[in-house]
Amino acid sequence: MFEDLGKYLLIAFAVFFGVLAWRAWQIRQASPEWPHVEGEMLSTRVFAQNETGGDRGVSTHEWYTEVHYRYIVDGQTYTGNRLRAFGLHHFSRDQAEAELAPFQVGSRVKVYYNPNKPSESVLIPG
Repeated sequence: MFEDLGKYLLIAFAVFFGVLAWRAWQIRQASPEWPHVEGEMLSTRVFAQNETGGDRGVSTHEWYTEVHYRYIVDGQTYTGNRLRAFGLHHFSRDQAEAELAPFQVGSRVKVYYNPNKPSESVLIPG
């Protein structure tokens, strides 16, 4: 009985992550054609995801970025947290910080939004 439950949970996770990947791919394809508005950067962050590498137990880092911004479409205020359709991992803190350099807190930025669902947005289309 528990073996069947494990199989169903595995299938459910695979479907869930498949849907997320499919949606990100759709955003990647469509976002270069989306309209844009001016937004404001609220916060940015670079953080490390630690992993244990190989058989030696050596700690390695992958660096990720996080953003939060605000924008207005047709009088409605939205907040976004998507830099691009697919998040990137970086192999150094410097790479991650370089990606965020154009997006300083308080700065004005172009926000590309889905005209059919304005709550869906990116800062880097494609």
